Amino acid sequence: MITLAIDTAFDACSAAILSGGDVLWAEQKIIGKGHSEVLPPMVAAGLRASGVAPKEIARIGVVVGPGAFAGVRVGLAFARAFRLGLKADVAGITSHEALAASLPPGVGLIATVFDARRGQVYAALHDADLRELTAPFVATPSEAAARLSAAAAGGARLRVAGSGTALVAFDLRFTDEPLRYADPAAIARRAALRAPAGALPAPLYLRPPDAAPSKGSLFDGLSPS
Repeated sequence: MITLAIDTAFDACSAAILSGGDVLWAEQKIIGKGHSEVLPPMVAAGLRASGVAPKEIARIGVVVGPGAFAGVRVGLAFARAFRLGLKADVAGITSHEALAASLPPGVGLIATVFDARRGQVYAALHDADLRELTAPFVATPSEAAARLSAAAAGGARLRVAGSGTALVAFDLRFTDEPLRYADPAAIARRAALRAPAGALPAPLYLRPPDAAPSKGSLFDGLSPS
């Protein structure tokens, strides 16, 4: 099965094409904004480089958030266009699962923490086998650190990754994993494990957006969850 992965939830614009477990092509650009302009030509170049025709893509793995409102929308809209035009199945992967899956194999619990701005972080907890132990949530850094510590039974030391690591550093016993952006190949591998969904995944937002898409826009109908 050929899988396309896309991630536009934060500053990175990332994509990868895998055939089974083999990476045919992958690219990541740290752009901050402008994902809607960068993603389509990036994927088009990836298809040419890999020799894969769009109709060969059976599944798309897309990061559904949490993340920037516009960024998450861009990824989901792109996945929806592929699904409608080429009948590819779409699997949603949270930002936290994507980052946890990108870490090298290890022992212990994985806390993923992203800077959510406004004095808050997005956080979640997975075990070493990437099972979700604490669902993604938004909180102040100290509140997030307390919740993650409480969820780590017996005061276990955590492996922490993400752009919000420094914000919780003073309140956690942790091993810093120097990873801030998810590997798109890891997203594709997680997506390939999903059962066919038959529907477009919903965006994951943990707080109200600063702005809503205008009526009739590309993003209209992608309601926050």
